[in-house]
Amino acid sequence: MIKNYLELSKTEKEKFIQFINRDMVNKLSFEEIDKQMMSEDFGSGKGVIIKVDKGEIIGKVVVILKECSQKGKAYVINLDIREELDNKDEIVVDIIDEAKKTAKKYGAVDIFLGVSNTSIIKILNSLNWEKRYSAIKMTLEDRKIRYSPLDIIPLSYENKREYLNIYNDSFSEVPNGATLTEKEVDEYIKKADESNFYYIAVIDNEMVGFLQFYIEDGVGEFDLGLIKATRGKGYGKRLLETAINFLNKKAVMEIRLSVVTNNTLAYDMYKRRGFKQNKLISDWFELK
Repeated sequence: MIKNYLELSKTEKEKFIQFINRDMVNKLSFEEIDKQMMSEDFGSGKGVIIKVDKGEIIGKVVVILKECSQKGKAYVINLDIREELDNKDEIVVDIIDEAKKTAKKYGAVDIFLGVSNTSIIKILNSLNWEKRYSAIKMTLEDRKIRYSPLDIIPLSYENKREYLNIYNDSFSEVPNGATLTEKEVDEYIKKADESNFYYIAVIDNEMVGFLQFYIEDGVGEFDLGLIKATRGKGYGKRLLETAINFLNKKAVMEIRLSVVTNNTLAYDMYKRRGFKQNKLISDWFELK
């Protein structure tokens, strides 16, 4: 039987919590998991697809429904099947079929599945589902600044509308790009500290790009974007140098970023700058 999170009984929810926590060292509480599953990104629980067999939870997947109505795209993540089962391929098919139906109800035309588990990737390959692209982490060795950095100003309540517009314009056509909400920008402002930084890049007094930085255990990661109207003028290279320069000043031991390989504009720029792949985050399959 296939259910979404809202359809689970109290007992099934308790078993779902156990299913989620079964391989985790730091177990999550019911409240933490419930908050995650009830996220607006997941249709307030309707995008959490769960396979139940004889009262036991044997598999689940999560559908990000946030972009369905705006971009016609749905992203399916966190596919998880009990390892000891013999019919995992059948369960994968059942869960994914329901995920596709759910995504289409919300207006998705293009549906993509991201998987990091190697055994599930083997199942998908055996079912003749071809990988379309990958999400990867890259690291930088040559940190010497090559181009002059741009001016940056911190995100604040006064400029949050500009930040929101820049972010969404930057990612409007990017594969796996998410639409940012005002609520999320407010959360950025609240959690900005010595580990989380949010900036707007400025050229000739015009706000044209955004930068996000996350520093943990001496590792600095960043994300960036540039509005479409200013592309093709060399500003992308300077925005990238701005990020590197910022993390150099923070004296981090390592500089990292994440990118999807079919975002060729960004991926090629990072490779030319000397970023090297050091980790596979997930492989992505198109669900038709």
